Amino acid sequence: TNPPTAGNTTRKDFRETAFFFPQLQADTNGEYRFSFTMPEALTTWKWQLLAHTTHLAVGTSVQNIITQKELMVQPNMPRFLREGDRLEITTKVVNLGAQEMTGQAELQLIDATTNQPIDGWFNNFFPNQYFTVAPGSSELVKFPVEVPYLFDKLLTYKIIARSGNFSDGEEASIPVLSNRQLVTETLPFYL
Repeated sequence: TNPPTAGNTTRKDFRETAFFFPQLQADTNGEYRFSFTMPEALTTWKWQLLAHTTHLAVGTSVQNIITQKELMVQPNMPRFLREGDRLEITTKVVNLGAQEMTGQAELQLIDATTNQPIDGWFNNFFPNQYFTVAPGSSELVKFPVEVPYLFDKLLTYKIIARSGNFSDGEEASIPVLSNRQLVTETLPFYL
């Protein structure tokens, strides 16, 4: 299926559960009809069905549902940033079509508290990068940025790729932590 993304629209709905409605009623013909909106994550979903009758007859089904587009962006973002970080924000541009795709990938940085662009603050001087992706292949696109000092708020990013009539984009927010804030990550391991 193709999630609705056209033009400059970005995917924002990344819920981990696509559908859960534990009690559906059959119509007079014994058929079940329902509709729902898929989250916009481009991935493989596991679809599990369990049905039973009042006489305890049971039926199950397990299927895979793939949400994808011919042109996809798959950013590789960190869980958080710190003041003063210098990094390259990378995204994979995937071409599932039968023809080579050439286009532009764009990075937009926005202050989530004010909804104002802050590309200049982050030295996002190359917000548009060109790419060429062979059919059935992917290419990595890099955007060098620097996190300014005294910016310890929520950062919203938008990464959009366009090639001809195809486009895809992803939008999410990540925190920018102060250098004075200690982050501890624990991981259990067993001997």
